[in-house]
Amino acid sequence: MPLTDEQILDQFHHATAGPFLRTEAGRGLLRMRGNDARDLLHRLSSARIDNLGDGELRETLLTTEKGRVIDALLVTVEEGGLRLLTSPGRTPDVHAWLEKFTIMEDCTYEDASATVRQVSVFNLPDDPSTIPFGFELPPAGKAATVSIDGHAVDLLRHDSVSGPGLRLLVVAEDSDAVLRYMEDSAGLSVISDEAFALWRIERLLPAMGAEMGEHSNPLEAGAGQAVDFRKGCFIGQEVIARLDSYDKVQRHPCRLRFSGPGSDAVAHGAVLSADGAVAGLVTTVAFHPGEKAMLGIGLVRNAHTAPGTRLRCGEAEVEVIG
Repeated sequence: MPLTDEQILDQFHHATAGPFLRTEAGRGLLRMRGNDARDLLHRLSSARIDNLGDGELRETLLTTEKGRVIDALLVTVEEGGLRLLTSPGRTPDVHAWLEKFTIMEDCTYEDASATVRQVSVFNLPDDPSTIPFGFELPPAGKAATVSIDGHAVDLLRHDSVSGPGLRLLVVAEDSDAVLRYMEDSAGLSVISDEAFALWRIERLLPAMGAEMGEHSNPLEAGAGQAVDFRKGCFIGQEVIARLDSYDKVQRHPCRLRFSGPGSDAVAHGAVLSADGAVAGLVTTVAFHPGEKAMLGIGLVRNAHTAPGTRLRCGEAEVEVIG
């Protein structure tokens, strides 16, 4: 049953006030095994993987030769290789991309997505001990295994470009029990896609399939923190480094407000215009029940990013709000 505007607004206010839960449907788990797994992913992706130690995790991006984003991965070390947490629906593309560059390397792949459920906690306070989790959280950038209501759960404390938080990896058949514990004992609530989109818009946080994708490079999508410019070559590195070095990033993420005729029909991928010329691309849209308006994120060309700038999206009027 669809949520009412009042329920969405209540969830959004709850999310802005403190920690909340997200059931990460569609996120995948891909295992890379073999003696060359770490070296291969290091050479292909945007962050340093070669020095990733036991109990550590890191976000890294896979990008095309043109510097466009294939996926944002959370990576941890496990016995015999690496564990890659993929974005919703991206596991087949990630697998295919890695296989493409696996030639003589000792590296095999296993899609283990069906065996694990992923749950996230976002908006953690500076002192997470104020939340009655009943278990100890690992430090930022670390992973640990704990028991939650008698079930073994892997905790990943991450600083993802899409929002820092805590990722729980749960054996599929235990996921309902662990989720109930997080709701009942830790006092956390699950928020909907609609409320989560509003939360991301307010914080200007990019998501894979929205701001990040093969229509954008990491710098213009707001995902530059996942790129290590000191590590050396990776696929797409030359393009991304040139954009950074020569200040050639042409678009930046901006918060948008849509109004007037056609505003309720604006969708991801819609073109923003100014005086008849292309001014950007809409990447996220959500209705804010409190403001009675469609809000969103767009990748906006530099000349139009100042707050208060007026654009158009088809028939709809658009205001850049930050």
